[in-house]
Amino acid sequence: MPAFLSFFDDEYDESRAEREPRGRGSTPGAPRGKGAQRLLVLVVGILIVLVAGFFLVQRCQRDREVSAYQGYVQTANEVAKASATVGSEFSAAILTAGQTPDGLNQALQRQIQTQQQAARNAESIEAPDGTKAYQPFLVQSMQYRVSGLQGTQKALQAAFDAAGTTGQVPLEQAAAVAATFQRLIASDVVYTDSYQDPVKGALAERSINATVENSRFVDPKLIEFAAPQRMQSILNALLGGVPADNGDGGESADGTTPADGQLHGTTLISAVFVPGQNQLDPSIVNEVDSGNTMAFAVTVQNSGDATEVAIRINVTLRAKGMDDRTLPTGEITTLDPGAEGTVEIPFGLSDIVFDDVVTAKVTVEKVPGEENVDNNIGVYEIQFRLQPA
Repeated sequence: MPAFLSFFDDEYDESRAEREPRGRGSTPGAPRGKGAQRLLVLVVGILIVLVAGFFLVQRCQRDREVSAYQGYVQTANEVAKASATVGSEFSAAILTAGQTPDGLNQALQRQIQTQQQAARNAESIEAPDGTKAYQPFLVQSMQYRVSGLQGTQKALQAAFDAAGTTGQVPLEQAAAVAATFQRLIASDVVYTDSYQDPVKGALAERSINATVENSRFVDPKLIEFAAPQRMQSILNALLGGVPADNGDGGESADGTTPADGQLHGTTLISAVFVPGQNQLDPSIVNEVDSGNTMAFAVTVQNSGDATEVAIRINVTLRAKGMDDRTLPTGEITTLDPGAEGTVEIPFGLSDIVFDDVVTAKVTVEKVPGEENVDNNIGVYEIQFRLQPA
């Protein structure tokens, strides 16, 4: 080969080498850098999926927990409401004017059956872990009500049998009936203190929104009958009370003889405006200062010879330019012969007018066997004034 060709070849090789990118020998390292990046992205993606999955699982567990507790409370509330309805019917049966022993016994039989079903329903409820410790008290309160009603029915029958034809239940038998009330009252305490309040606390600890309903069985108006003397009065009222004996074979003082041979009657004693304690006078226009909350305190006397129950008082307001307003009915639970009872009947500013006299008619509803109702009504004229600044 000629020397000049060898020279150019060498020169060409050197110049080409100079033009070649330097560092080509490091090219195999590039794939290793990209692979690490891909691995990092993969790891981060897996972590995101794991974290999201964790929170999703937590969320699902939370939803199941909330659903379980809310479902439990809803089911338990249905039992509690059904039982409270039985309690309302029980109170109404005792306090119904003109109620008879047979009528009361039939009502009790129906109520016992309904309450037994409520107790069975309570026993069948599966409670979540956080309320398992309190579920037995729901069952216990329902069972107390069953045994209380059954005991009341049995004790009432014995009391009425002991009364015979005298019209009076012996105090000993009345005390036995009153004792059964203690179990019914206890059921309310067990429900509230050992079930309702603790379950509310368990729900609050878990931030679960659910309302544990009240379940009151014994109406506050019946609490007084846990005392034997008061129970004796109500039982005598169911029997018709103490026969009147005026030395004329049972004839009442006004010459009438009610169907049961006793004198029944009530008398409206007074009506007082509250606030201010202004006794209303039926012969004048009574000026009173209005308030945001007002009431008529109506006092009634039992003017007969028998204990009366569920004495109802109605008040109607009338004025020019105003439709008649019938206020909520007031009720005196029981009233022994010669005794007086007072009930407050509330009303508000929307029930009155200021530019005219308002007439208030107070009526005591007649009790069974009452003949004379002339003393059951009072009519009062009232001028309402704006409350002084």
